[in-house]
This record gives sequence, C-alpha cells and structure tokens, in this order.
Amino acid sequence: MVNVNVKWLSPDEGGRQTPPPGGRYLSIARFPDDTTWQNNAWSVIFDLSPPKSINGYKVSAGTVEFMMDNAPKEQLNNHDAFEIYEGPHKVGVVYILER
Repeated sequence: MVNVNVKWLSPDEGGRQTPPPGGRYLSIARFPDDTTWQNNAWSVIFDLSPPKSINGYKVSAGTVEFMMDNAPKEQLNNHDAFEIYEGPHKVGVVYILER
C-alpha cells in the first residue's frame, strides 16, 4: 500500500457531487504515460479518511493499492501523481506521499 492524498474535483470541474465519506473506495487509475488506458485500465482500491477542506478543495488522506496482482505496480514508483476516473469522468487527482 502507498500513502496518498486525493484531491477531489468539484461538480463544476466534472467531478462527483460529493467526495466519498471515507472508508473503502474503488476507482480506475490513469497515469501520465498511459496513452491507451481506456483499453487497458487498472482498478485501484483506496482506504480513505473523511475529506477535509484544503485550499478550496475536498482532500482525503489514505492508502491505495492495485486490485490485481499482475497490475503495473511500478507505476506507483514512477509517478508522483495520477488521475482517477469513474467511468469516463475524471473525479480526482491522487498525490503519492510515501512509497
């Protein structure tokens, strides 16, 4: 598991109406070098704290890991941040704090 902060996009930015209240949350990860991610998307699972307001955004602290053993785990070491999606909608940006 990797420690992260999730900055949730507002509904005006195309994000969720409200961030998850905390606990387990499943999403699709898109890393900066993913060019065909829709065809080969990877699911991630978070364990999140309730969101806090920071600089006008809702931010949740927690951990993330891939759901599948054969996932490209090196992506979590190769990047400082990645986007998360619910279907075609980007809902947040994940900032990796500690590996």
